[in-house]
Formats: sequence, C-alpha cells, structure tokens
Amino acid sequence: MSQVFISILPLAIASAISIASIPLFLTIMISGGKQIRNGFAFILGGLLTLSLIAFLIVFPLTFADSGSSHDQIIHAIIDFGLALLCVIMALRTWFNRNKIKTEKEVKKQGGVMKYFGIGMAIRLLSANTLPPFIGAIKEVSGSGILIGEKIMLCIAVILISMSTIILSYLMFIFNKEIAERILKPVNLFLRKNKNIISISLLTLVAVYLCYHGLLHVKLMLE
Repeated sequence: MSQVFISILPLAIASAISIASIPLFLTIMISGGKQIRNGFAFILGGLLTLSLIAFLIVFPLTFADSGSSHDQIIHAIIDFGLALLCVIMALRTWFNRNKIKTEKEVKKQGGVMKYFGIGMAIRLLSANTLPPFIGAIKEVSGSGILIGEKIMLCIAVILISMSTIILSYLMFIFNKEIAERILKPVNLFLRKNKNIISISLLTLVAVYLCYHGLLHVKLMLE
C-alpha cells in the first residue's frame, strides 16, 4: 500500500494545483457575504465531483486482473492517452497565452446550492488537474492491494486534490484578516501566472504519466 501511495503522490499533488478552482474559491472567500457557508458548499461540490469521477469512471478497474498482460496494456494506453491530453492542453495554453480574456466577476447573490454547483462544475472543467487525478486513481484501482486499502488510497487522493482549497478554507475559519492578507497575493499571483503554471504542470504530469506507461509496458513484456 505504501509503495502505491508513493508512486501516485506526485500525481495527487499535481491535481491539487488547480489554476481554475483555487482563484475562483479565493475570490468567493474574499468577496464577502456568507463566505464560510458558501466556501463549505463549494468544497462539498468539489469533493462530490472527484468522488463520482473515481467511482464511475476509474474505480471499475479494481475488478480487472492486475497481473495480466491485457490489464497492463490497458494501463499503458490510459497513461499514454492522458499524457497526450496533457501535451495538447499545454500547447493550446501556449498558443492562446497572448489572447486577452475578460475575467467574469463572481456575483455574491445565490444560495448554498449555487456554490455547491460551482464547486462541482469547476473541478469537472479544471482541465489541468483531471489527467493527474485520473492517473492517480487509475493506478490505485489497478494495483494488487486489498479493496479496503484501495478505498483508503482513493479517499487520500481526493483529499490531497482538494487540499489547497480546504487549507485556504480553514485559514478563513481560523482568522479571516490573516487569511485575506496571505491569500490575496496568492490569488493575484495565480491569476497573473496561470498560463506558465498550467503549462509547467501539464508538461511535468505528461512526463510522469509516460514514465508510468513505460513501467506497465515493461511489466507486460516480462
């Protein structure tokens, strides 16, 4: 179990650096008006989306034969496919880096369900974090460890993926003034450098996924 966790940890950490959801969440928390309630709903929405992705899309790999050559081929194809997706998204971000985009202002109106829905949608549409998240859950699901251990690792990946937002939320609960003083510059930095951060992360994740894919090819040939 520990070896699987170490192998997926880089992917889980990469999925936590969401250039889409972190600035949006910080804007919601800084903008005022029931931030604690709205932030909690946002987090629940994100957790639900990631849980559904893990269960409905990736978790069925649990029932495959982790030692078979056919299963190793499937894992390698998924890894290389996710790596290719990362490269495509990195190139798309690079070529669109000079395009001027108007930031939509987050409106304060709306109830809990609005922010719950935003939290769900933004994690689903956060393109630079989905490939590493899916890659991490896929490795857990296809490993040869016990089902209980797989569930524990899947929960760990989900929590790590949401950790940047959860920690920010806890800072606001602890001390709103200190949280705003620290996180306002972070929010500004992420917004100003989102393209270079996204391209760098996607490139690193693509390389790591290719490495994992080659490991599965090696196991297939042995």
